[in-house]
Amino acid sequence: MSDSKPSPDLRLYEKLLMMFPGYKGYKEKELVRETDRVVRDELYRKLKKSVSDLKNFYSTIVSSAGSTPASERVEKLIYRLDSLAEKTRHAPYGYRPLFHAFKVDENVLDRILEHDLNMGVTVEELNKTTSSRPSSILEVEKFLSDVEKLIEKYQSLLEERDRILSGIAR
Repeated sequence: MSDSKPSPDLRLYEKLLMMFPGYKGYKEKELVRETDRVVRDELYRKLKKSVSDLKNFYSTIVSSAGSTPASERVEKLIYRLDSLAEKTRHAPYGYRPLFHAFKVDENVLDRILEHDLNMGVTVEELNKTTSSRPSSILEVEKFLSDVEKLIEKYQSLLEERDRILSGIAR
């Protein structure tokens, strides 16, 4: 036998829909906002993995050759990437609360989700690069250059994300 009574939660949800016009749209946008937070948390976790890979690489360089220009370059990359990870983790959400004076429209939310996808692709590429350490001294320069380019690209995407949310980017 199936119970045909509506759940109490659904009735509360329906009451909210009747009491607050626009609540349904808000709730849908809140789901997008929550998705945005989950995406940023995952980006943070993956960026920290790349930081860890770079720290391991740094330890290898320093233990075998001491302080070198390459080790100093890696150290700077570690600090920079760690800073970007923290900025990602604490970036503004994609939508403001229901009664907040400033609202983010749906087109901006769509652009943010698309932008987050681009950030994810860049971080995946960064993870792949940092996990494959160079096997020779000759490959170190290319490795560091590739990591620097990906960090630049990610930083640019993160800054663009802030501009999109603030309404500056079109």
